Amino acid sequence: MRTRKNQKLQPNSFIRKTYKILNTTKHNHIIAWGDDGMSFVIKDQHTFTSTILPQYFKHKNFASFNRQLNMYDFHKVKDNILEFSHPLFQKNNEALLSQIQRKNSEAKVSNANTLELDQRLKKFRYQQNTMKEIIESLEKQYDKIVEQNQMLICEVMQSKEREKRIEMYINTIEKRRREEKRKEVHLVEIKNENDDFIKLSPLRHDETVNYN
Repeated sequence: MRTRKNQKLQPNSFIRKTYKILNTTKHNHIIAWGDDGMSFVIKDQHTFTSTILPQYFKHKNFASFNRQLNMYDFHKVKDNILEFSHPLFQKNNEALLSQIQRKNSEAKVSNANTLELDQRLKKFRYQQNTMKEIIESLEKQYDKIVEQNQMLICEVMQSKEREKRIEMYINTIEKRRREEKRKEVHLVEIKNENDDFIKLSPLRHDETVNYN
């Protein structure tokens, strides 16, 4: 039981080795504690990657070392300098190292799921707003088409009314023409009858004889 309890209190291998590197004075020109002992600075990344990493971690992958720092919640102090800090990683307080634990994987998954849901929600809201704009645009177009159709119907009705009036006018003219024609024919018939009557009249015959 003691052994298991003591093992739990032991700091992680990565944390222990990193702490050991920083407390090895011969590496101070490559990697060293910050002035306040609350952070550490990698002064020579190339030498650190090619010399120190293979010696302590059996690889030459700085990105892997950086990922390990992130997994134990170390943060860069400045963007342009390889300076890292953790509130429990202190120069003269080795006892705190056992409290440095890897980030909870479940929390990572939860954060990832939350981020994914948030991105989906943003995408859904964007699509919803886009659909709303499309619907509003279609409604405006529909109202415009209805208005245009009403105008066209009105124009068609007016056109039909004009055609009806023109047709009535033409029919009236045609009726008058037929009436005038009928009158002309009737007058001609009357004239012809009169001429025939005059020709056959006895008075007309006597007048002709007297003149001779």
